[in-house]
Amino acid sequence: MRRPETAVQDLREALWRATAERRTIVLNVPVDYVWKEVEYQHDPLPPADRNTTLDPDAMDHAVGIVAAAERPIVLAGRGAATPSARAAICRLAERLGAPVATTLRGKSLFSADPGALGVFGTLSTSAALDQIGKSDCVIAFGASLNSWTTDSGALLNGKRVVQCDTDPQAIRRHIDVDAAVLGDAATIADAIIEYLDEAEVPARRFREDWIEKSADLEDYEIPPASTSLVGSIPFRETVRAIDRLIPEDRVVVVDAGRFMFAGYKLLHVPDPHSLVHTCNFGAIGLGMGNAIGAALAAHGRPVFLVCGDGGFMLGGITEFVSAVQNGIDLIVMVLNDSSYGAEHIQFRNRNMDPARTLFRWPDLSALAITLGGEGVTMRVPGDLTTVEKAIVNRTRPLLIEVELDPDDVPIE
Repeated sequence: MRRPETAVQDLREALWRATAERRTIVLNVPVDYVWKEVEYQHDPLPPADRNTTLDPDAMDHAVGIVAAAERPIVLAGRGAATPSARAAICRLAERLGAPVATTLRGKSLFSADPGALGVFGTLSTSAALDQIGKSDCVIAFGASLNSWTTDSGALLNGKRVVQCDTDPQAIRRHIDVDAAVLGDAATIADAIIEYLDEAEVPARRFREDWIEKSADLEDYEIPPASTSLVGSIPFRETVRAIDRLIPEDRVVVVDAGRFMFAGYKLLHVPDPHSLVHTCNFGAIGLGMGNAIGAALAAHGRPVFLVCGDGGFMLGGITEFVSAVQNGIDLIVMVLNDSSYGAEHIQFRNRNMDPARTLFRWPDLSALAITLGGEGVTMRVPGDLTTVEKAIVNRTRPLLIEVELDPDDVPIE
């Protein structure tokens, strides 16, 4: 904020930039401005420019690639996670005969589409990876094509790539592409359909092939647990089971930790905007703060925070109190393997004693109760019934402590 008298104008500018640029904008308000009184002046927010005018040369080049593709895939990221963009992308995929996929931050955008591959990238299922490997073209909307989505470029090898985005800085930021179109996803998708219709380009069978192949597939096939861990709580089965007990219309927040890679595959979100990814800086312990912020914007929907014991101990305890004091509908699942997992696996991989990575934490569910919330501990698979009752009957922030063997927490 420049000065107290420009408060409304500066707020309007920040809101406009956040909308137009589709990213977080920080409005810094100096503390000595907070109690200044100024006259209010109405300054409405102008509509954001969605780049509806497309470059004809860029479109010609992009459509030429799309029309020549025999096994195309349409990929959407968070930048295309609007109702209008989704509808247009689905129309294009149907017209083109292409399966649809999303980035992690676009997860569940196409959950109701039978032609959906799920997440495209290092979190793809084995069946989806097989289909991606057979494709010859990827048309990306609102996706940055970062190293996680492309597996450091490996998933795009041998494919022609068309990238569409409203942000010119997103184009070719992480990887080179064969064609790029700047503009709104819905406008571009509908324009491509018009070109295909005019040229009478037939639909491909690649989408139908995937629908037939995936009809009987599980969303994520759980590998068998290690025989050395018989009697302990199996990580994947437990995460999936608890996820299915959480109300369907929820916001999911995932803290950082080695658990998150398999966790992202197992957790359900109703739509992309209901997933909060906290690992942008690779730091653990940010989940609880993000969960409280998400809850304030969730309009009464429950927030499901998934975190590790290290992350909860680092940043979760004090903010759990904030959730209690503000009456937030928060369910926290702490995957407690009593270790710093990233370090534990490094010691194991080098045949070193991992004792330095292990911790004896306090009873976390009892701690949650002491802090004014509710708590329950899952030590054996039979405790799932107790967990279900706690979820159904919760009246305050609930912490579910899942006690795990550190050697059973997967990293993928």
